Order: sequence, then structure tokens, then C-alpha cells
Amino acid sequence: MVRLSKPLYLTSPIVSVVAFAALVVGVFGLRNGDVSEATSLFALAALALLYAEILGLVFCYKMWASIQDGHARTSPGKAIGFLFIPLFNVYWVFQVIWGFSKDYNAYVDRYAINTKKLAEGLFLACCILPFTAWIPFLGIATGVAYLVVFMIVVSQVCDVVNALPPRPGASLPGGSAGIAGRLDAVPGRQLGDVASSQLGSSQPAVRPGAVQVSLFCISGEFALQTIAVPANGVSIGRDPSRVNVVFASTAISGVHARVLPEPGSGQLWVEDLNSLNGTYYHRPDLSGQDAELAWVQLQGRILLSPGAHFRLALDGPEFEIRR
Repeated sequence: MVRLSKPLYLTSPIVSVVAFAALVVGVFGLRNGDVSEATSLFALAALALLYAEILGLVFCYKMWASIQDGHARTSPGKAIGFLFIPLFNVYWVFQVIWGFSKDYNAYVDRYAINTKKLAEGLFLACCILPFTAWIPFLGIATGVAYLVVFMIVVSQVCDVVNALPPRPGASLPGGSAGIAGRLDAVPGRQLGDVASSQLGSSQPAVRPGAVQVSLFCISGEFALQTIAVPANGVSIGRDPSRVNVVFASTAISGVHARVLPEPGSGQLWVEDLNSLNGTYYHRPDLSGQDAELAWVQLQGRILLSPGAHFRLALDGPEFEIRR
């Protein structure tokens, strides 16, 4: 688990202000002929800026490390490394700061974590304000605004990252390669048995008092088999290193969809993970004369009750939610 020290990382903007003040005083000293004092102040400013820069890079690395589950737009290393590419870094800073707020909020939704989300507009402002410093007369005001916004952003990131629970499946066997620990589907075995056996005694498939929910495979490679859905959910797709239940069909994306129980209700959240061919859920009220019209493409995620059906791709494997 990643933890961020708010008092430590809030020193970065404060030290930056000290460095700027030292530069200003040093310039005035140089104009007055006091070269020795100016040199000392310039050295102090350089050390302060170096400290603030290193601290900021470590902060960015750790915040991105906190949401690495295979769906983040960048790895921690790329988030930092690409900032050193001239010109490209003007674009990349938006991906690192503004992009993190988006990916963090998506991460919270993906795992149904009960915590506050980040204000994406605030993170966008944090990216834009530094580019307004050149505006005459307005530059000082926007500089102060940037300092305030930046400190709020650092504070909020520390709060939300520290509030994240352990990533689902992070401690399970094979968890380092998958989202919730691989539950490789083996023909001839009940997938529910696979799920229970790989979760192990230290991580029960169902939390005490929870309602057991499962997926019954109606069609596809595992037709007539059952997937027991653990409390931390199941991911489905074609990439065995990133999902729990693996399908070979090329119509299914590497990481296609995820199902997650709604605690105590017997219902399941079904989420499409930006798959190429989509995830579809069945609405009997739309059947009419054409049964295919009842299949609606999922946008984001939806809460489905026992008896509901969904498919991976319009003509792909079909599942029924069961208790």
C-alpha cells in the first residue's frame, strides 16, 4: 500500500516560494554590487529548487503507484520520465496531474470504494495556471492562485491515497500479475471451485454475512459452468496476466469486463472496461418482435439483479446472474 506524508510533500511549494524570494533578493544584491551575498542566495535558491523538484517527482511517482491495477493511463516510471522530454512535457503534465484525477476517480468506481473523489476541474486548473505567469500585471495574481491550488491538490491527493484500502486481490496468490488474483478457467472444472480454491483460507471468497452471488455461463467456452463471484469481484478477458477468467475468443478484449458484488443485496455491478466490442445487458421490456433489440450496450457500469443476463460482445459469451 502506498502512503503519502502530507506535512512532507506540502514543504515542496513552501520551499519553492523560499527559493523564489532568494532569487529576487539575490538579483537586487547583484545590482548593488554585493556579489558575495548574491552568490550565496543563488546557491540557496538552487538547492531549494532541487529539493522541491525531487520531492515533487517522488510525490507524482507514489500517487500513480497507488492506482496501478492494469487500467491506469501510465505507469509511475513513465509519469516521471516523460516530464523530462522537451516540449512534449507541456502536454504530458496534463496527463500526470489532470489525468491522475480522472484515473483515480475511475479506480474508485471500478472497485466500488466508498471514499471521496477528486475534483477534476481543480487538477486541470493546477495544470493551466503556471502558463499564465507571463501575462502582464496578472502574472503575480495567477502565481499566488497557482500556489494555493497546488497546495490544495497535494493535500487532497495525500488524503485520498491514504484512504485507499489494499487493492482487491493484491495479497492473493498470483496477485502481482492480476487484478484480483488469477482464477484461470479450466475446462471440466466448476469455475466456482476454482475461485474458492485459489482465494485460500486467508482471503475468503465471500465475506461473513455476505450474500453469495455467481455467474452461470450460458454460452461460450465455459457454457454450463459456474463462476463464484468473491467479495473483491472477478475480471474477465483474454489476457491471462491481467484477468481472473480467461477466454480465447478474439472478440473479447484483453481486459474486457469486471463484475463486483453489491454488499448484502445479491446484486452485481457489471462494468465494461473500455472493451473493443462492448458489453451488453438484456432488457426484456425491449424485446418486442426482435429479440436482439433487447440487448443494450453498457456505458460504464450497471447494477444487475439475479436473473439478469449480460454478454461480452453482442454475439459473445452470455452470463446469467444467480444467487
